[in-house]
Amino acid sequence: MAQDPVTITYSLKEVLGEISQKLDRQDEKFESFREDVDKKFDNVQDKFEELQKEIVEIKIGQVRLENELKGDIKRIESELKGDIKSLESELKGDIKNLETEVNGIGKRLDTQEFINRSVVVGFVLALVAGTVKLFFPNFPN
Repeated sequence: MAQDPVTITYSLKEVLGEISQKLDRQDEKFESFREDVDKKFDNVQDKFEELQKEIVEIKIGQVRLENELKGDIKRIESELKGDIKSLESELKGDIKNLETEVNGIGKRLDTQEFINRSVVVGFVLALVAGTVKLFFPNFPN
């Protein structure tokens, strides 16, 4: 029972045609895939460029804000310096006024002390004179 070998006859043209068709279908699938990847890559690249533009705009805005803040800080510093100088001059004037008032009060105190001493001396003399009159009623004679 030996089996006879089976022979199949195909034409080489048909086999090569089928292989070519399969390769064409694979090539079409690959081209479709490549086009999808290219579109997605282009979309990603567009988004990346948009992000770069936005980053540049943000940096420009940041530089503008920094410059504005520097200007504001310098303006505020100059205003504060002016305010400090005016307050300083006002305080100096007030101190001079207080010094003159203290000097005036000192002079008044000196005058008041002199008057008080004079009153005390007059009181002591009157007391001594009264005591002398009391004990020696005929003293001036």
